[in-house]
Amino acid sequence: MHLIIILLTTVSILTFLSGVVTFFGAKKGEKVQAFWFFMSALFAAVWTASILIFLTATPESNLNISWHVNWVFVAAILIDIFFLSYVVWNEKNGRLLTLLFAIAGAILSIIIFLKPELLYSEINLANTGNTISLNIGLFYITYIFYFCSIITAVATALLKQCLRTHSIRKRKGDFIIMVAFALSSLIIGVSEIILPIFGNWNLTWLGPLTLSAMIISYYYSILRYRSLNLSSIWLKIFSYTVLLSSVAIVYMVIFSLIFAALFRGSTPSTEVIILNFIMILIFLLLMPAMNQVYMSIRTTISGKTENHKQRSVHGKRSKEKQ
Repeated sequence: MHLIIILLTTVSILTFLSGVVTFFGAKKGEKVQAFWFFMSALFAAVWTASILIFLTATPESNLNISWHVNWVFVAAILIDIFFLSYVVWNEKNGRLLTLLFAIAGAILSIIIFLKPELLYSEINLANTGNTISLNIGLFYITYIFYFCSIITAVATALLKQCLRTHSIRKRKGDFIIMVAFALSSLIIGVSEIILPIFGNWNLTWLGPLTLSAMIISYYYSILRYRSLNLSSIWLKIFSYTVLLSSVAIVYMVIFSLIFAALFRGSTPSTEVIILNFIMILIFLLLMPAMNQVYMSIRTTISGKTENHKQRSVHGKRSKEKQ
């Protein structure tokens, strides 16, 4: 659980920062499209944080846990609405389609906050794992149907966009985003919809983690195929942020696996994980400075070696002249 807390926190921060960098780094003509991505990233961070609070809540905690559980369901709606806007806003009938889904999503969200008992009957907090008792009725079926519809709309728009573009470079970028969206939607559908129907909430944390793969693929598409034109300085910030977070996540996974192997399945304490996480971040942040020092030392040594060679050659020539 400690590792999951660190991973979800990192993914939440990475997701939010990707939205910020995309919005502020986008060119003037793509500012509106970048804003929709920023809003999608913002509520993805809210969704991840809400899931994290739900998973870590204890029976002794004084949290209004139902409020956070409601946000788990509502934030998921808002993520898809804004991502749909990002994909179809400049398309024919795209704004109308977005408006229709936004109205339907607003109605569902209001009902969830006012009448959450239509969606779930009980929140169970236990040391063995927190669960939610869903009410598989008309409202829940409507909620699932809404997601199936908006995901289909996004996937169809991405496919049309990919097939219609004449630029091979742009098409490759759109294809990467489309595949990443399809895979993440599949994983989230299994971990957040199918398994909870059967009372299994053990893999709820897996949904937010797929966001990191989605963000990385989106970043790769921008960097390699220029799916969205970002200014060079913001692109560098985006690159370093994603790289930093990705290395930190991989490091924490490897560290936890090695710790479990060495100590026979036990998990490291929160203090140990946080200390290691801080250490790897400090190391990564110091890498550019360390690289500059290394290059400076290398240049100095190379310069001295070259001067020594020149002096040796000059000395030999002087002796030959004598």
